[in-house]
Amino acid sequence: MNHFIKRTIAYLIDCLICYTFIMLIFQWALLSNLRVMIGITHEWFESSLNLQLYVFLTISLPVWFYFTYLDSNKSSGTIGKRIMKLAVLDYKKEKVRLKKSFLRTIFKLSPWEIAHFGIIFPSPLYFSQNPDIRILTIFGLILFGAYMLSIIIDSNRQSLYDKLLCIKVIEK
Repeated sequence: MNHFIKRTIAYLIDCLICYTFIMLIFQWALLSNLRVMIGITHEWFESSLNLQLYVFLTISLPVWFYFTYLDSNKSSGTIGKRIMKLAVLDYKKEKVRLKKSFLRTIFKLSPWEIAHFGIIFPSPLYFSQNPDIRILTIFGLILFGAYMLSIIIDSNRQSLYDKLLCIKVIEK
């Protein structure tokens, strides 16, 4: 259970870093002022396609880049993993190549992308007069729970996506 707690804390640290830099600095401080200048109004976000494109380009891609680059052989792991003394390695105990790190990031963050999609389509939940339960959002949260549970119950403490990609998160 100690390994699971370390991984969870590392992930929370990384989420806090991403939130601080992407949501507070990039989104709020920078883009909130530029959006009006380039014609992106509040009404523009009422379109599901516009909102999905905006979220993908300004939130998802920067977060994917953070996890992909830092978990690859280009670095020693994300900042959270370094603080918690964890490393992402392949079965040969070598650092993971950039391509495999990208695939790992896609699988790892897919629950959040599915949940985003569920919140944004068929119409953005934020603009709905009568918000309804969105099946894709629930599915994304269930998938996230399955990922977490897989780390706890697996004898090698691997998540489903790490098993699929032959990757291990180890303690240094």
